Amino acid sequence: MLLIAVSRRWTWLNWVIFTIRFLWWITIMIGIIKYHALLPYPVEAAIIVSILAFVIPYWFYRYSTIAYLIAEIALSGSLYIALNYYFEETQWQFIVIAFVVGFHSSERTCRWTGPITILLIPFLAWNTARLDFDDIAFQAFLYHFGMYGFGFAFQLLSRTHKQSLIIKEQNRILEQYAGRVEQITLLEERDKLSRELHDTIGHTMTSLIMGMETLRPHLPSTEVNRLDTLLHMARRGLNETRGIVHNWAQTTRDSLMTLESSFRELIEEFQQSTGVVVTLRIYGKEYELSRSRKLPLYRCLQEALTNAVRHGGASLIQVGLYFEKNQIRMQVEDNGSGNKDIEFGFGLQSMKERLEALHGQLSLHCLDEGGIAVICSLPHQTVLPQEKTIRILLVDDQPIIRESLQLILQQQQDMHVVGLAGTGQEAIDMIPAEKPDVVLLDIRMPGLDGQSTLRAIREQWPSIRVIMVTSIEEASQAADTLKNGANSYLLKSVSPVELVEAIRMVYQGEMLITQTIADALFQEMQEQQAELDGLRKMRGRVCPYGLTERERGILASLMEGLRIKTIADKIFLSEGTVRNCTSMIYAKLGVNNREDAVRKAREEGLVS
Repeated sequence: MLLIAVSRRWTWLNWVIFTIRFLWWITIMIGIIKYHALLPYPVEAAIIVSILAFVIPYWFYRYSTIAYLIAEIALSGSLYIALNYYFEETQWQFIVIAFVVGFHSSERTCRWTGPITILLIPFLAWNTARLDFDDIAFQAFLYHFGMYGFGFAFQLLSRTHKQSLIIKEQNRILEQYAGRVEQITLLEERDKLSRELHDTIGHTMTSLIMGMETLRPHLPSTEVNRLDTLLHMARRGLNETRGIVHNWAQTTRDSLMTLESSFRELIEEFQQSTGVVVTLRIYGKEYELSRSRKLPLYRCLQEALTNAVRHGGASLIQVGLYFEKNQIRMQVEDNGSGNKDIEFGFGLQSMKERLEALHGQLSLHCLDEGGIAVICSLPHQTVLPQEKTIRILLVDDQPIIRESLQLILQQQQDMHVVGLAGTGQEAIDMIPAEKPDVVLLDIRMPGLDGQSTLRAIREQWPSIRVIMVTSIEEASQAADTLKNGANSYLLKSVSPVELVEAIRMVYQGEMLITQTIADALFQEMQEQQAELDGLRKMRGRVCPYGLTERERGILASLMEGLRIKTIADKIFLSEGTVRNCTSMIYAKLGVNNREDAVRKAREEGLVS
């Protein structure tokens, strides 16, 4: 147990030294057993003494390197002197211990071990054995000095290797920071470019998309597909423009996938991983759905497939997706062992809550032939009761966008556009008379811009819901908008279905941002954190030994004298994790125990 406790924080070098010392002890044991007849005392006593000489130094090693060296020299030296008295063949056995002592004596406070190991112990051994020390003094000095120096050099070599690894890590960090500086420069250029694109290509493409959407009711059915193709191309072009500005490769792939293709991809992966046969049938023609409706159905299918195999042991699952006039219905049937007493566990309850949040339903039925049928349904659109018509004010400096939005929203039974405003000031002047429930507000307008208008609305009419719209997403702009009290942040190029759903959700008290905006915000947070880390490094907060913030905190706790368990409770980590971190601290500092680590930290001021 003692050896296990000590070895938990060993590196491979410590194991090499232990192996050398262990082999030395084995040779001593073999010699004692083989020639025990020459000893004046029982062989058992000699074996016990040799075991103690091997084990006791490691007990002191837990607390201090100096204590270990004292115990090593005293016990191993005494054993060597005693054996040398009875066995002349053991006269060179101590050179192995000289190597081990040299390895642990690299600190200045341990240099006293050199004269004792090189001169004193060999002299006492030869003198006790009544050998002529003068004849072999130079040879003894040379051998013991060489092994002691070799151990000392081995330790220095290992430290040099550790320091080189730390230097490489520091260089890697500096290279990352240099790359970060370059990225910041590119981001500044991107911001300038995005403003230009917003005022030119962004407005033009958005106006084209809005204008084409208003033509849909006036086109014959044979031309609707051509219109959808043109709209798809226009939105894809606008997305690619955003991708170029933000240096992103993906272009909202999830939002472009149909529900059918998403289901087929999920089912294919499920079949490959489980070997269960899953069939999918589509009933009706798929119509456009908002992401807020696709995602719950997708998650419900995941949960239903998993439950069918995990709890029912099904080998065949049939999935039906029904696109009906007023609702989307998904039915999952399996041939597993049905349970008549079906309970809503965590997974099913989560499915149910997802659907009910969108006014949908979840039902479970046991089939007569065995297995369970899971039925999920969602209304095609969440239309509010007639008495709860949403009053909307549209604010945008582009007339074609205002008019296109008006035509799209007026087609909804539960929505009524109460006014159109070309500037922020016009919107503020219209609000008292029109009393809108929701304001669709453009961010960039001449005069009073969107941000200033938003702040004014929040100060005077805090109950009004505000949806900010823009042509080109910017993470910093989105963050400022949400901070100022916006209820949603959308791109002007969103599909009419997405826009209508967003208005209804915001009207009901929800906050909504698109996936692309969420990704932009997340990336901005990562970049700000990286920049903060870089500033900390520039201010000299990086330890020269490469200690992380967590390791420095653990080192500070060690300096306070806290036990491993106490430190683990203090920073909410397991004892094993804290022990591993402690071993890493010892390795980086080039020490072997707590005492040396604490002393080095205090001498060099590693912890403030």
